[in-house]
Amino acid sequence: MKKLNKIYDYFGYMKKFSLFLAGIALFGMIFFITIDVIMRNFSSTSIPGSYEIVQNYLMSVASFSVILYAYSSGVMPRISMVVERFPIHIQKTLHIAMLIIELLLMILVAYYTLTYAITGTISGFAFPAVGILFPLYPFLYIVPLGFGGIAIEIIFTLIKNIMSKEVWITFNKKQRETDAVDQSYVT
Repeated sequence: MKKLNKIYDYFGYMKKFSLFLAGIALFGMIFFITIDVIMRNFSSTSIPGSYEIVQNYLMSVASFSVILYAYSSGVMPRISMVVERFPIHIQKTLHIAMLIIELLLMILVAYYTLTYAITGTISGFAFPAVGILFPLYPFLYIVPLGFGGIAIEIIFTLIKNIMSKEVWITFNKKQRETDAVDQSYVT
């Protein structure tokens, strides 16, 4: 289990980097939009192509680079709360089955978005702004990286569930810990 935790710690650097990248993209969106609004109100001009750059570059970076961190922190909804009343061995079996299904879905999404990104690279996907074609295809690879990262996270959680006697919702959160947190909001 110590080796698995050590490997997961290295994977944590990727999650932190994706969170940092999303923060930079979010700051860039705020900056572009704020400067554009100020320029429109005070000088009757705007930053040429700012809307397209925010829409095609910064929104995709902010959305899909942070998806791995959101999944690993337990923010995304899970079906496991439905089975929490079953005995632990049934919970564990059902949770492992759900993880396998999630893993297959994430692998499929990562695969098909990767093939779309490769097609976009070959075709040279671009968008027009200010009379110039800006390449879009490099940013298409962020989507399969995000979903591929989720698949890796699921593999870590699956291994931990197989090696442990408890049910782990995420790599760092047990089933019982999340129950205590959820009950605190009810009372």
